[in-house]
Amino acid sequence: MSQFKKDITSSFNSQLGKRIFLVLVIISGVITVLKTLLQLSWQYDKEFSEIDQRYHEIKEIHGPLISTTLWEFDVAHLQRELDSLVLLPKVDYLCIKSDVFTFEAGEKLTTNYTEKQFTLTFLSSDGSHSVDIGQMIMQTNNEAIYQALAWQAAYYLVVNSVKTIIVVSLMLLVFNHAVNRRTFEIGHYLRHYNPIEPPKQLAFKKTSWLARRDDELGQLAEEVNKLVHGFDYLYRKVHEEKKKLSDFAHISSDWLWEVNEIGELVYCSESMQFSLDIEMDQKPKLIALKPLSSCYQLREYLRHQNDFSHCEETIVVNCITLHLMFKAKAQFKEDKFIGFRGTAINITDLKLTQIELEDLNDNLEHLIAERTFDLKQSLDKLERAQKQLIEQEKLAALGGLVAGVAHEVNTPLGIAVTATSVIKEVIHEANDAFQNQTLTTEQFQSLMERLMTSSTMLEHNISRAAQLVKDFKQTAVDQVSESRSEFNVYQVLCSLMTSLQPETRKISVVPQICGDQSVTMNSLPGILTQVISNLVLNSVNHAFDYQELPQISISYEEDGDDIIFDYQDNGGGVDPSLHQKVFEPFYTSKRGRGGSGLGLNLVFNLINKKLSGELKFESQLGEGVRFIIRVPKNLPLNLEAEES
Repeated sequence: MSQFKKDITSSFNSQLGKRIFLVLVIISGVITVLKTLLQLSWQYDKEFSEIDQRYHEIKEIHGPLISTTLWEFDVAHLQRELDSLVLLPKVDYLCIKSDVFTFEAGEKLTTNYTEKQFTLTFLSSDGSHSVDIGQMIMQTNNEAIYQALAWQAAYYLVVNSVKTIIVVSLMLLVFNHAVNRRTFEIGHYLRHYNPIEPPKQLAFKKTSWLARRDDELGQLAEEVNKLVHGFDYLYRKVHEEKKKLSDFAHISSDWLWEVNEIGELVYCSESMQFSLDIEMDQKPKLIALKPLSSCYQLREYLRHQNDFSHCEETIVVNCITLHLMFKAKAQFKEDKFIGFRGTAINITDLKLTQIELEDLNDNLEHLIAERTFDLKQSLDKLERAQKQLIEQEKLAALGGLVAGVAHEVNTPLGIAVTATSVIKEVIHEANDAFQNQTLTTEQFQSLMERLMTSSTMLEHNISRAAQLVKDFKQTAVDQVSESRSEFNVYQVLCSLMTSLQPETRKISVVPQICGDQSVTMNSLPGILTQVISNLVLNSVNHAFDYQELPQISISYEEDGDDIIFDYQDNGGGVDPSLHQKVFEPFYTSKRGRGGSGLGLNLVFNLINKKLSGELKFESQLGEGVRFIIRVPKNLPLNLEAEES
């Protein structure tokens, strides 16, 4: 902490400042050295270029003059010329050699020198001929050049180093004011942050002109504030959850426990300590606890060092039998087993309830078997009752036919009785006149006419009564019989309509039959008669309460191997919401007024089960009803066998 405070007061003590200073010094030093080397290289080239220039100057300018002086053999002048040239920069030694003489000026160099030489040539005044008269040698001392370059390098290094230090120091000062101080403030804020205390807002104490509040460090401070507030929220939530978990652990009836790698208890809830009388200071082994010593299944699970659950054990604590469910999760650290963390749930009540449920289940199975047997018997009774109701429905319909036919037959028989009385009277009158011998021709003819009229009337009404009885007999036999035969559809329907006249006459409706009169079927005529009869009676009883001109039409046609019957009336119709109910047993719109609710249900069952057909129902309120029946022309033999 003291080092941190020291860093805040001096940017040069800052680790980041030191690294920046070192990096800048290294970079600046490298640049300075490179710059110095470049300057030295340039100066080096310049110095030796001056040597070449001096050599060129002596050769081109002083060379011809020296050649002339040497040719004239003016020794004194030649020596003075050499002595003056030696005084020139970059010239330390001059020597002229000829075949006879040698002239020198300056001190001859033996080491670290640069030597140049050229031939002295005398050119005549007219330029007609030239003569090589000697060699001129020039030496330059390189040591002086190197020393000058060394002094220049030292100068450049010192100057550039001073510049670098000044610039880096200024940059560090700027960095300290712009970045370092605020960075230290953020670090100081985070070092003093305590999640237990309410967080304070991070705010910079002072912002210099080099920094702004909305720059990167300002944004970093905002993010730190957000992070601290988020961490504070999470810390408080974790603290709350920890407190909740602690409270739950204290008040829970479940046991919470933890063991190390050798099975020693390192933690257990208070309820477990109290129940098993555990002293945690001694770190007892879980399996070594006396109440758990007989828990062999738990011992086996702990030995395997794997997660386990649904480990049921029964223990006795203070003479009380407890049923426990153990569950644990194996703990590993770097793939090394370090122990278990688990729970033990008291399932005593559940276990006792389970035992009671098992006993109850056994009793319930026996009770269900008895109830099933009773229900089966009741179902058989209901089926028998339903069959009886259906038979009663048939007999009721047949009884209605009997009453109607009896009424119909009564009229022609009454007329026949009257005609018989007239015949008896005519015979008696003729017999009296004949015995009294008062019978005249006119009287005889009159009596014969009366006799013939009565006889014709008697014959006609007796025939009518016989036909009614015959149709009724056929219809009645068909309705109560389920024998298979080949029959004419039109004739069966006509006979049925004749038998139903007593019922249809009540509402003044005559069912119209439309279809090919030659169509035949090989099926159950009694079932077909029962179906059409129920449809007609259903219309008579329910359809025409508000219809002044009732109409019923029955049409049929062949469709391949099937015959389609189309039954329609113009009655009140059925609401679409009731379409699914019209075929339900005991559903009727005239409950308590003679309706049993079995008529259309019987129709549906007869068509589907007896005739192997299909029934389609269509109706709208006020538009009557329509039944479309599709049945096979030839009833399948297998269906007939099943029914028999």
